[in-house]
Amino acid sequence: MPWNNHFLDSLARQDLDRLAPALSEVKIERNQLLDEAGKDIVFVYLPVDSILSVLTVMRDGAQVESRTIGREGGYGLLQALGSPISYEQTICQVSGRAWRAPLAALREAAAASPAVREEIVRHAQASLIQAAQSTACNTLHRAEQRLCRWLLLTQDRVGSDIVPLTQEHLSVMLGVQRTTVTATAQALQDRGAITYARGKIRILDRPALERCACECYEAIQRGAARMLAGHGPSLIPRARRPA
Repeated sequence: MPWNNHFLDSLARQDLDRLAPALSEVKIERNQLLDEAGKDIVFVYLPVDSILSVLTVMRDGAQVESRTIGREGGYGLLQALGSPISYEQTICQVSGRAWRAPLAALREAAAASPAVREEIVRHAQASLIQAAQSTACNTLHRAEQRLCRWLLLTQDRVGSDIVPLTQEHLSVMLGVQRTTVTATAQALQDRGAITYARGKIRILDRPALERCACECYEAIQRGAARMLAGHGPSLIPRARRPA
């Protein structure tokens, strides 16, 4: 059966049979804390239609998002090959379903199969591509461009024109003050690209977002596509445009 998660769908049948008994489908709620920096990871999460946000937290409590994880990968994959310690904070950004497995179960599957180890590394590398590009984007590009990049990637993952977001999370994601979030979202709304109200963004004009976004959206998509080419039936599916 299709698992609707790229990592699981990329595994060979015998490897899935080994891991499947340890998998359980769970519902993750928005803002649910999955792991904290400095603590051992207990579970691996493989999103289906949820999106996870990986945050770096400063001593004063300030946060910045380094990357997001959707159905193209999973959280905790690399820890199955090395230290179980989490070096970031991970929360649920968009509520939805995910497959969950004890880290120990994935570690055992990786120890038994070189193919599982290869897929873990490939998917972890794809996630690191996004993190590196996002770091460059947050340093070099305007808040409006960064917001457009994030909205495009999120729409690709959830397959919906509606993205549930609070100003608080947008502030963390963009690394800016809430006043900047308000001004940035309002500018896109004034141009008819989105509507934003009550913690939800509705995408009205995807081509407008693509024109506004910087090169980082395409760079993330191309990098992940090259890393995972031929490994599973789907990557980060691009949202369909209206006919």
